[in-house]
Amino acid sequence: MILNISEATLALGYKPSSRSTLQRLVKRGDLDAYRAPVVGRGREVLLETDPPGLPSLREAVQTLTQYRPESPLWQRQRGHRQEPLAEMTDEQLGAYTDAVMAPLDAKPASDWEAIAAALNAYLGPDWPAPPWDAAQVNTVAMCLSLAEETVDG
Repeated sequence: MILNISEATLALGYKPSSRSTLQRLVKRGDLDAYRAPVVGRGREVLLETDPPGLPSLREAVQTLTQYRPESPLWQRQRGHRQEPLAEMTDEQLGAYTDAVMAPLDAKPASDWEAIAAALNAYLGPDWPAPPWDAAQVNTVAMCLSLAEETVDG
């Protein structure tokens, strides 16, 4: 299905006024593989929800955003069931891993160097080495998100 940003926002379960997450991901180029060609419709952005050979738009946005159990994005949708990773065949797991890693692999090494420097600056020299507890993992996730936003500008 091809939807504009407002329609895709609703399809993902967000409120109509909550388009900022999708707009940010589109602006950063993270959803380029999901963009449908626009002919004669100005600057409108159209997104394909289930493009062939890629995970769904919902899954892509989940991999690009922080996990929040209260968010409608992370709540199970009726009729949509992702097979547990432990039950996937090697081929399914490989395809799923490739799809999850594609946006990360698309970043040049120089971006990752800058992200690492920003992350280390946020965490500081006294940050403990792994293993981390849940609160520390949450802190690293938030700092990583901030570091990426800093680099992506």
